[in-house]
Amino acid sequence: MRSWLRRRDDRDWRDVELLALDFETTTGEPREAEPLSVGWVTVRHGRVHLADAGYRLVAHDGHLPHAALPIHGLLPTDLSGGGSLDDVADRLREVARDRVVVAHGAWIEHALLGRLGVGHAGVVDTMAIVRRLDERDGGAPRAASLNATARRFGVTPFRAHHAFGDALTTALLLVVLATRLERARGRCPVDDLLRLGRT
Repeated sequence: MRSWLRRRDDRDWRDVELLALDFETTTGEPREAEPLSVGWVTVRHGRVHLADAGYRLVAHDGHLPHAALPIHGLLPTDLSGGGSLDDVADRLREVARDRVVVAHGAWIEHALLGRLGVGHAGVVDTMAIVRRLDERDGGAPRAASLNATARRFGVTPFRAHHAFGDALTTALLLVVLATRLERARGRCPVDDLLRLGRT
């Protein structure tokens, strides 16, 4: 469900549990993408928590597009030990329940969570937040990749195009962005993140 159709959430961002999430997939087309791996990291009380972070490979019996292999580096031998899509979806339903999901360029995550029947409390796209902040400040468009954006905001990126590395980088970026909004406005309610981070 789109964030603007949801009931208003005026809670401070530090008072909710956010779940930074990243999928590596067979393609960048949301309607056709099949998950190959997923990583997640919790943000609780404004801090990244690794104790309940996770990473799962998804078993994939079909053909892996050659164009995708140099990006995520996942080979059929890697995926042969992955969990079934149903098992991975069940785990995601547990970890995403009642949490706001955060992703960078969230169209893939938004689409896959919907197809897998994973409920959540809304989706925040860090790429959209940065784009809207740049528009507000009258700045020229900048590189939108997760690594480039993270570096721009003083976050050292972790392993790129690895589901867990990207989820962790996204979690850290979200903390920086929410803290900046908080300082600029006096507080940062969840609604602000959902509005600014709408894909």
